[in-house]
This record gives sequence, structure tokens and C-alpha cells, in this order.
Amino acid sequence: METKTLLLLSLTLLSLVSFCTSFTPTDNYLINCGSNTNTSFIPTDSRIFGADSTSHGSIFPSKGQSISPKNQNPSPNSPTLYNTARVFTTASSYKFSIKRNGTHFIRLHFSPFKAQGFDLSTAKFSVLVNGNLLLSDFSTKVVVLKEYVFRVDDNALEILFSPVGKSSFGFVNAIEVFSAPKDFILDEGAKLVSANGIEVYKNLSSHVLETIHRINVGGSKLVPFNDTVWRTWIPDEDFLVLKSAAKRAVAASAPNYQNGGASREIAPENVYMTAQQLNKDNNPIQSRFNITWDFPVGSVGVRHLVRLHFCDIVSTSLNQLYFDVYLNEYSAESDFDLSSLTFHVLSSPMYVDYIVDSNDLGTVRVSVGPSAISSLLKVNAILNGVEIMKMINPSGSQSGSKKRTVWIAVGSSIGGFVVLCLIVFVVTLSCKYKKKKPKPRRVESAGWTPLCVYGGSAHGRMSEVTLNEYRSLKIPFADLQESDSEPSREPREDSNVNAPELPSPRIAPQDPSNNSETETDSGDGTSEIQNSQVFSQLMTNDGR
Repeated sequence: METKTLLLLSLTLLSLVSFCTSFTPTDNYLINCGSNTNTSFIPTDSRIFGADSTSHGSIFPSKGQSISPKNQNPSPNSPTLYNTARVFTTASSYKFSIKRNGTHFIRLHFSPFKAQGFDLSTAKFSVLVNGNLLLSDFSTKVVVLKEYVFRVDDNALEILFSPVGKSSFGFVNAIEVFSAPKDFILDEGAKLVSANGIEVYKNLSSHVLETIHRINVGGSKLVPFNDTVWRTWIPDEDFLVLKSAAKRAVAASAPNYQNGGASREIAPENVYMTAQQLNKDNNPIQSRFNITWDFPVGSVGVRHLVRLHFCDIVSTSLNQLYFDVYLNEYSAESDFDLSSLTFHVLSSPMYVDYIVDSNDLGTVRVSVGPSAISSLLKVNAILNGVEIMKMINPSGSQSGSKKRTVWIAVGSSIGGFVVLCLIVFVVTLSCKYKKKKPKPRRVESAGWTPLCVYGGSAHGRMSEVTLNEYRSLKIPFADLQESDSEPSREPREDSNVNAPELPSPRIAPQDPSNNSETETDSGDGTSEIQNSQVFSQLMTNDGR
């Protein structure tokens, strides 16, 4: 009992330290849409959202027609931020001045209600950011928070809301736009894992990323108070394929952050202070098995960034822990040695970025298991955290892409016609020349040769998915409020992917049950964590 009390106290102090040393973004816009007053989001998030109806410079809705209804009968559990909205009856946009180019977070809050003749749950609209289509034919009947990671290369960022259909409209309750921590997304270092092996993936920041899952493996839920970048992390239990294969590990001291490794902005201390490890209590010492998680993402064959967080909190000395990592049952890491990757320091946080396509079930499967070189008494494998982000195509996904496709087709047709005319002209001249000089002569012909395109088009392998098919995670707002009284918590596809292939990947060993249906979440929306579950940090009014 005393040990648990001390552990809880240490986590509380860590949360307070983390809060006091929170990240300060260069660009930081928090907008309470449709309101004339400032307000906070939730009690555990002290940030103030400013009213968009007062003077905020260029963040005003810059064009189009809009109104600002107010919810006259809000739910007692609903935050004040969601009592108002900005409703757009024509295409309208917010514009934000950008002081520092680079990666930014964009969060869009949607909480439908009825007021002034508008039922916001019937709205249907698209959302574009600097011309990039993020939401298409979007509609929601529940509270949704959409989070995107977006690289800004201009001195302004424009968020456009465009109603779909003559009688439709769009809306938004709140907007967050702020600079991401330095090096939050690196262009170099990600690994593409597939049936073809492992390849280097470049220019990752050129893609828009939509957060789907953010998981605190082995720990409890973390709310914005616990995170320097105001994120929510949810537990992993509902994603475990076989819960009996995993055993929770908890560190009693803070992680040893090192220069060159993960920072507190990459993930907070509490993520690296908990983990799942192999549960050897109910298994023979000679047995080898994996811990496996299935994360639904709502689409088949769509590319995702999978960020795995590691921190060796289970070893008593260096070079004891070796394990393998699998993504969609393909080998991502063999004989993974955290000691050699963390400057030979125990409990040192690190992360690795992988690029994978969702499988035929519309999920991303993550597994960790023992290495073949592990000693018999040191067989183990761990995982501390998981983030999964859907990769939205870069400029090719912009709203003008269809027009460009049409022009390409027209240009190709015109080009073909011109070539045909040239051929007819050459043949005609050749016939005339033969009539003037009947003496035969040998003519050399020049033919078209095919153009070699190395690597081809990455878009050719992608399945095009309508964004409104994706559904976000719903997290009860009441859970977010828990931290008010108890603030601490436990611990665009790129054609540049042309690196040499490594040997063919190994297939992940099967779990003891060899049955993915064993102890899995039904995924039908009956649990708190629903299909493609990351990222609405909130809920419906009834707490689901």
C-alpha cells in the first residue's frame, strides 16, 4: 500500500513539473468560434480560447456569410466552449498569420446542437487547409475533435469551410492552430515496412497527418493537463488481442531523457513510465510468444505513420533486453537492443517511426516478441506507447486535383492528335518523294521509346477513401474531468521511397491462441473505444 502511495505521489509531482515546464508554441491561436467571450476548454486545460467576434486581426472569418447560434439548452457535462458555433451558409474561411514556418497542429472541434433554425447534426461540408482537402462531405451527430499535423511553408494558413449542396451548411465550435515542437516530424529516418521488406521513407513532413490513435501502453488515460502539447492518451487494454499474454510494468522513477532521444514534447514522462511486457507467469519458461494489438483505422490499404515509443524500465542492467517488432505480421525490427540505441542508459526514452498500409481488415497490427538471441532467463519484450496517424496525400489531394486531371487528359488527347498529324504529314511527303525518285532507297525509322520511371507512382498502390467514412474515437467528457480532482496519471505517399530493399521480412510468430477473435474488442461501437478510435477527445452528451 505504501509503495502504491509513493508511486502515485511521484507521478503527481511529475505531472506538476511537466505542467510548469510546458511547451510554448511560436504560433498559438485558440478560437472560441461564434462567441463574443473568452473561455477555457475543460478545467484541466488552463488555456484560454479567444472569441472570434472580437478583434483578433486576420483570424476573422475572412469571407463568406456566417451566423453564430448559441445552444440554449446545453448539457451539464458540455464544456462552455461548445455552447456556441460559427455556421457557414457559403464557403467561408479563417486566416491565420504564421510567424514560423514548419510543422503545426490543427485541431477542429465539432459539437452539434439545435439553435436559430439550424440543426448542426444535419450539416454537410468539406474542410480545406491551404488548398489541401482534409474533410470531404463531413457530417457528425456526436462531438468530434479532429487533429491534424500540417507543414506550413507560407506566411499564412487558411482553413476553408465549404458547404456541400445548395441547402447545406458547415459549422465549427472551436479551432486550435499552434506550432509543433521542433523536429516533431522528421523527413529522414522513417521505415517503410511491407511484404517487400524494409525501405527508407523520405520527406515525411510533406504529408498531412490525421491522428487516429494515441495510446499509453500499460498505463491509464492521460489528459491535456498531463501533456506538454495538450494531448490525450488512452489505455491499450481494449486493443490487446490476447490480454493474458501481457503484463503491466511500472517504473518508480522518472525516465532519463537524453539529447538525441525522445523529448517530453514527443511524449510525456507518464507514457515512458509504464509498459506492457511478456507475461511469463502463466507460461512455461521455454515458451516464446508475442504481445499483439489490433488498432482499427477504418480503411483498407491506406498508408499510416506508426510511431512506437520505447523505454527499458524492466531490465536491471544494460544489454539484457533483446526483442523483435512486427507490423501487420511483417518484421520491422529484429534483435532490437534498446541499450545500444539509447546511449547505453537504462530507462531512456526513444521512439521509431514506421510507415505501413492498413491490412485487409482495416486495422494496423502491432506485435512485440522475444528475440532468438535472448538468454533463456531474460526472454522479454516491451512497448510503452503507440501513435497512429493517417497519411493524407500532399498537394495531389488538393481540391483542384480533378481539374488538373481533366487538363492532363485533354493535353494528352491534343498531344496524340498532333503526333497523328505529324505521322500523316511525314507519310504524305514520303509518298511524294518516292514518286519523284522511283529508285528505291533504304529509310531508317525512328521509334518512340518508353520512358522509364524509377519507383513509379506511389499513388497507384493506394486505395482512394472518402474521408467521411472515417469515424473518430469518442471519449466521455466526464473522463477528462477526472484529472481536475486527480491531476496526475500513471505512468503527401512519396515517390522518393527508393532505397535498396533489405532481405524479405520474417512473418510474426502466432500468439498462443492463434485466434485474433480471442479477447478482442468487438469494434462495433459498443465499447467506449470505437472504430478508428483516436481522436475525438470528447463524447456524446450521454457520456458515450
